Amino acid sequence: LRSQGISPSEMGIGEERGENSSSSEDVDQKSQQQRFAGTHLLEIYALQIQLYSRQKDNKKVRELYNRAMRVEGGIPHPRTIALIQEVGGKCHMANQDFEAAGKTFFQAFKSYDEAGDPSRLKCLKYLVMASMLHASSINPFDSQEARPYKDDPEIVAMTNLVQAFHSNEIRKFEAILKRNEGKIMDDEFVREHVAELLRTIRTQVLQSVLAPYTRISLGYIARELNDIATDDVESLLVALILDGKLDGRI
Repeated sequence: LRSQGISPSEMGIGEERGENSSSSEDVDQKSQQQRFAGTHLLEIYALQIQLYSRQKDNKKVRELYNRAMRVEGGIPHPRTIALIQEVGGKCHMANQDFEAAGKTFFQAFKSYDEAGDPSRLKCLKYLVMASMLHASSINPFDSQEARPYKDDPEIVAMTNLVQAFHSNEIRKFEAILKRNEGKIMDDEFVREHVAELLRTIRTQVLQSVLAPYTRISLGYIARELNDIATDDVESLLVALILDGKLDGRI
């Protein structure tokens, strides 16, 4: 071109490069703006979630959590993400979706851990509780993220609780609850689910007790379940029959 006396700019080549460069910059700038907007929005949702959580407005909290989950492109601080994920786990717990709750609490625990926030221990308790309510055979402390905390003074009671749960040692389970009432029951959210935890392990032990029998007395079952009332035994049996987990009659 130059040999023919025609410059690249005259052929429009220089202008094309400039247009491509400008277009690329526009895309990058738009992407940055989206990330900023997404990050800012998630931070606002996290603050609003904390406010409505204190006011116990669960409907509003669930609405804000669902909105936060639809935000794309944001890169907020790990603690912001953890706050939103923790609330998500609680929403799943309220819906009795314990498997989803466990997964969400695990993500919240990891985010708190990444942020170096002590709330990671609180969230680890929630993860353990959700795992037991789901009657999962997986021990949460088997994960490499949770393992370093299993002997922490704040967590060791939950560690022992999980071990008793998986081995169907109901007397040991209830003894741990009673002995560590302060460390376990001081958390309102955990306290709200203790009765459900007891019902879960009792149901689990009940199925084990019934397995070898075709006929068994309510009194015997009550003794095996750490001397609970026969009315409570009947309630557990009815639930198993209605759920199709037991073929029998009382």
